[in-house]
Amino acid sequence: MKAELVCKRDGLIVRSINSSIPLPSVIRLNSYLRLPYRKIEISRKNIHYRDDFTCQYCGKKSKELTIDHIIPKSRGGDDSWENLVSCCKACNNKKGDKTPAEAGMKLLSKPYKPNYVMFINKIVGGHHEEWKPYLFI
Repeated sequence: MKAELVCKRDGLIVRSINSSIPLPSVIRLNSYLRLPYRKIEISRKNIHYRDDFTCQYCGKKSKELTIDHIIPKSRGGDDSWENLVSCCKACNNKKGDKTPAEAGMKLLSKPYKPNYVMFINKIVGGHHEEWKPYLFI
């Protein structure tokens, strides 16, 4: 056996043609296969997930957001996690080709490169109570 059930989800079962087993919530691997480091690709969708679909200038939550370069590309700004934020169309038009200071705008939070585990946790929607003894959060 490659894995052992440590904690199951109450009342949920996984079925196959020949058997049914409780849906695992926590498993213990009997042998560990080291995987290469997973990095999060920079994309519009991932920037919006990191920023919780919130304009980083006015705080408006929306699915209709654009991406803003904090330091504009015309001034040497790059396409990096630390230079891209979610922005509503109104704030993006107001800021234009200026830095936030020149436009009189302030970022609500400093952009950062997300950690893979924390990023997946945010997308999945948190964690279950039975995971707490096994997580470092």
